Amino acid sequence: MTGFDRAVDRRGTACIKWDFQEMDYGGKSGLLPFSIADADYRTYEPIVAALTARVQQGIIGYTDVEEAYTAAVAGWCARRHGWTVQPDWIVPTGGIVPAMCHAIEALTRPGAGVIVQPPVYDPFYSVIQAAGRKKLENPLIRDEAGYRMDLEGLRRLVEDGAQMLLLCSPHNPVCRVWTREELAQVAAICQGHDIVIVSDEIHWDLTLGDREHVTMGQFGEVAEQLIVCTSCSKTFNIAGLETSNLIIPGDRLRDRYRAYLFARYLFVPNTLGMEAVKAAYADGDAWVDEQQAFLTGNAEIVEAYLREHLPRVHMAEPQGTYLLWLDMTAYGKSSAELVERIAQAGAGLNAGSAYGSGYDGFVRMNVACPRAQLRAGLDCIRRALEPIEQEGSV
Repeated sequence: MTGFDRAVDRRGTACIKWDFQEMDYGGKSGLLPFSIADADYRTYEPIVAALTARVQQGIIGYTDVEEAYTAAVAGWCARRHGWTVQPDWIVPTGGIVPAMCHAIEALTRPGAGVIVQPPVYDPFYSVIQAAGRKKLENPLIRDEAGYRMDLEGLRRLVEDGAQMLLLCSPHNPVCRVWTREELAQVAAICQGHDIVIVSDEIHWDLTLGDREHVTMGQFGEVAEQLIVCTSCSKTFNIAGLETSNLIIPGDRLRDRYRAYLFARYLFVPNTLGMEAVKAAYADGDAWVDEQQAFLTGNAEIVEAYLREHLPRVHMAEPQGTYLLWLDMTAYGKSSAELVERIAQAGAGLNAGSAYGSGYDGFVRMNVACPRAQLRAGLDCIRRALEPIEQEGSV
């Protein structure tokens, strides 16, 4: 593996998950973090080289989007995802979450209904609230096969007049990679209705095993009502550069969105972010393939560890992202209590209750880290949970 199993000391760099743990864990610090969704291994070296070269030029001034940039993004879409993208469809933005908030404000009416599918990445809720829109929940269905979308529930909300669907694909936190058939049904439900599909595909390069990510961009029947949100931030571990690319095939939708951005002076791209994107998408394919294999191995380590030592913990099948979804409800504790106990044992995880009101007793675990750190974190979880059985709580 190309450096994925080598530790990087991130302490003292104002790193959220290493240096600001007291905010999330009741004043505790010094924990092994498995929370915030960035990786604890070095980014792709050509990105570091490109940023170094750009900084050494000596001026970090205002920049605009050049042809080389859009060509790099379009090339990645075609090469990795089988999607032919026209350069003028690409709208650079300062991060996907703010871009989604802008999309809600620009493309829906005040008070309009926006669909989310819990459990889901918690900013999906906050951006709807911040925009003054109405959250419409269509919870995922969980059965013996795992999690799936409630397509009939989605149909009802669409037909009742919802104006936007926030689709998480691959889905954070339940690790689902939606199949072509599932997404085709989503497209069929939305087609012909006045609803915008905002597909957050930030993890689109991080499928596990031999699974294939299918972008909503491949469904031409909804092209006029579609925004696909992409970024290098998870794929190449450059989240701090706050650079993303919204791909908007429909002229009318893209013009409305760009007009919103221009009126608020949100159109100036991040100079270093654009350099990083060009370097990443030039020839980062092999590095991403190796990372996928490494993350697949990490998920397998967690699965084997739980099976041997903590069989009461149920892990959702890890299909995509590097964020594992762990059902600890058998221990009879709230997410907050579980996270507190695990923190006392030395590791920091995310409370599952943050991702939806029906998911108390779940936790989320980021496994994008060297394997020694991962195994040490699993030992912390084991130390935290085993005493609960002795308390007679299960």
